[in-house]
Amino acid sequence: MTFRLALLVTSCLLVSQLQAQDTQYMFLQAGKLQLKDDNSTIVSDGTTLSGEFDDLPFFAAGVQKVLGGDRFRYGYEGGGIISWQNDSVSYAARVNGGTQVAVKVDNELFVFGTMLGGYGDIRFSDHVRLFASAGPMVLMASLDQEGDDPVGLSSSSVVVNTDERDFSFGYGAYGSVGLIISPSPKAEFGIVVREQDVELDFSDAVADYPYDGTQYLLSFGYRM
Repeated sequence: MTFRLALLVTSCLLVSQLQAQDTQYMFLQAGKLQLKDDNSTIVSDGTTLSGEFDDLPFFAAGVQKVLGGDRFRYGYEGGGIISWQNDSVSYAARVNGGTQVAVKVDNELFVFGTMLGGYGDIRFSDHVRLFASAGPMVLMASLDQEGDDPVGLSSSSVVVNTDERDFSFGYGAYGSVGLIISPSPKAEFGIVVREQDVELDFSDAVADYPYDGTQYLLSFGYRM
């Protein structure tokens, strides 16, 4: 009886120790994707028209798993991302000695992806940590573009062919740095900056669509 009791107490202590070392954080990050190159072009009948995109909303959710370490810790990070844009972009060019031609294109973009990377952090205290993570990411995206009739002054005909919704599969890499504050043992919040290098190729799109850039995010988390 005494042996069984001692074995039970020892087992409970080992399990509690393993659980104490098995730290992981759930996070939800929200912010915007600031494009590295927000320029886009349409080429029609030898005429190149230029336009500019706005920043895109960006959301990420996932888990950061700590595998070992004390003040300097290591592990991995995984999760999913969502981004979209519904707006209009005006394209313009000067042809025939300075006459302006303008075309407006309506964009409807939706992006979903996953990421998985290595994770490391520095625990300055029980309430503050600085982390870095990096790894591959995979994206699936759909884009629907509709071009309106030319607007403004025009002495040249610009033809914009509208197509059905186009789908793209892209892959690349990301790296992020975040400063996280824990006001309580479970809840946390902070600021995260993530850089991504991903290529999306919409072969049937009216205009090219850039997607590489930097994300500035607010992070809200929960220690599990």
